[in-house]
Amino acid sequence: MLYTPTQLADAVLRELGVADASETPDTADRTYVTDTYAAWWEEKASHGNEVVYWEADDIPGPVFLIVRDMMVLECAGAFGQRLDPADKEARKLVIERRLRKHVAVQSSNLPTPASYF
Repeated sequence: MLYTPTQLADAVLRELGVADASETPDTADRTYVTDTYAAWWEEKASHGNEVVYWEADDIPGPVFLIVRDMMVLECAGAFGQRLDPADKEARKLVIERRLRKHVAVQSSNLPTPASYF
């Protein structure tokens, strides 16, 4: 399933507690989150990290929660939830590690048990 940046913005705003589950988030809040996502996506796509393999408008389901967590971290300060800079960087590293693990194509070099029939 593919998600749009608007759906991402709604999920981020609900995670931050800015919008309730039953209400539609404010357009200005949605725009802020989608602009933050677009800047993040552009940065990841332009550096050749091969971390972002999807189009900006089509976020795949397997990475949606990872991207949501990153946008929550990036947008929290704008919605009154300040983080210590060191804590923010530590959380950012964990989230980026989850994303890199998702797109990793290298083997783990761990032995695979054989099954004989």
